Formats: sequence, C-alpha cells, structure tokens
Amino acid sequence: MNTLKRCVRVTLRLSGRVLLGAATLLLPVGLLQADEALLATYERLLPLEGGSNFRDMGGYEGADGKSVVRGKLFRSGAPTSLTPEDMEYLDQFEFAAIIDLRSSEELDLYPNHWAAQSPEIDYLTVDYSIFGLAGDAATATPAALQDIVRSMDMTYRNFPTMLKPQLTMLFDTLLAEDAPVLVNCSAGQDRTGVASAVILTLLGVERQTIVEDYLLSTQYRRPAVERGDVNLAEAASTNAFAAMMLQYSSREEEHAAPLLMPDGTPYLHYALDEIETTWGSVEAYAEQELGVDAADVAALRARYLE
Repeated sequence: MNTLKRCVRVTLRLSGRVLLGAATLLLPVGLLQADEALLATYERLLPLEGGSNFRDMGGYEGADGKSVVRGKLFRSGAPTSLTPEDMEYLDQFEFAAIIDLRSSEELDLYPNHWAAQSPEIDYLTVDYSIFGLAGDAATATPAALQDIVRSMDMTYRNFPTMLKPQLTMLFDTLLAEDAPVLVNCSAGQDRTGVASAVILTLLGVERQTIVEDYLLSTQYRRPAVERGDVNLAEAASTNAFAAMMLQYSSREEEHAAPLLMPDGTPYLHYALDEIETTWGSVEAYAEQELGVDAADVAALRARYLE
C-alpha cells in the first residue's frame, strides 16, 4: 500500500491569500499591479532557465463561458534544475503547494531543491516504486520498465488507479488553498498530463482543448534539462529510474518524443477512455475514487474560473 508522505510547513501568508469571490476587493492595489506584471512575463510557458515544461493551465475556456484563471494552476516537469534566479522568479507567485507525482526512485535521483529551500510551500508526495508505472508493483520487473516505452496504451490505462492517492491529495489541496499550486512529475507530460486533464475536465474545458494542451509537452519539454548533471549510466546500477532514463535518452537527445501512438492516437486517450469505460465519466471517477463530489466541483469552478 502506498504511504502518504506530507512535508507540512505551516506559515501564515496573508498577502496573496483572498476570500473566495472577493479577490478584487481584498487584494491591495499594489499587489494587483504586481500580479498583472508577473502574468505579463509569459503567455503559457514560464521563462525559466532551468525549467522544463513549466507552464500555466490558465486561459482556456471552461464552464459557463468562463476562463480558467491564470497564475493559480501550474504543471511542469521535475523542477530540480532550477537556477537561483528561477527560484526567485517563482517565489513571486507565492505558491501554496507542490504536488510531486514522482516515485521514490525519481525523488532520490532528482530531489526538488526549490521545495527544500522554500519552507512556506507544502511539498506533497506519495511513496511508491517506479515499477508501479508498469502495473502491479509486486510483480513488475526491470524489463517491464522498457515495456513502458513500447506499450503506452496500457501504461496510461493504469494511471487512473495508480494515481488515485496522488490525485486525491491534489484535489484536497486545490479545495483547501487559494494560492497557486504546482503539480509535476519527471517530464510533466504523462502522470501530470492525466492529472491536468482531470482538473481541466472538472472545470468544464472541452476535450479537444485538453488534448491540445497535453500535446504541448512535446514542444515545451527540455530533455537535457531534465537529465541534469546526473551520470545515468553510473546511477542505473542502483536506481531503476536511471535505468529507464537511459532508454529514453537514446530517443530524446534534444527534442521530446511525440505523445502519439503510431496511428496518431494521443496517449492521453487511453487514460480518459479507461476512466469513462470503468466509471462512466471523469466526474463520476472524481466522486467515486477521489472523493470530489458535485459541491466540490462547484467550489473548484468558483475558485479557478473567472
């Protein structure tokens, strides 16, 4: 059973925190101007020297003709190569939490230094093995990790069940916090892609837009940044994720591999199809598996749509 590991740092941060539905009234004019200036520094991808696929989910049309708020919902690859200047830039957003979807092997190989030096941010993870990506962690083998590359359809069909503890933690955080939240995995495309798709679906964003957002990872990823300065060949003898990264590095020297099957089907299709086949809809999945009911969806829309 996966064990929830939460690094709780309790800090009162009154600036940037607002009461639901009254943000314009409660935020000082100076802070509003600073927020507008900060949002003007990017369109979707944040300008980070050591970032990969670090982007804003905001701006898409959601339920009732409203748009997803910019500056609150972020997704990225592992933010482990951020420079001091990157961290200083990100600190301006006053993040409330980072939900890191990576396995224990990934966290060991590429720790999040930004979270480590930012005590005001809740850094949330779930302990599990990288072998869990291939299905049953109890029976998976190193060879199964290589199969991930060859059978992405089954890998994605496994995500809704495998990610249940992480997604539950993610939505608990989104419902509790009004400050920005980041969700990430290693590349910010697979596990993070599924998490983002569930969020955007509950906010009423159309499926085609969600898939287009998912496919942006191929454009926004920086594989060399994700690998950092770790000697993967040396680490592979003791770390299963390093061994898997060696498989990927031969395919992704400079550019990310497309997130498509040979017939052009986006990998994300299989996760969403699994959800709709098993639970009937993303909304039903969220309620039955993640504890996010209709009232919670309404609260999410009130907070993250404008």
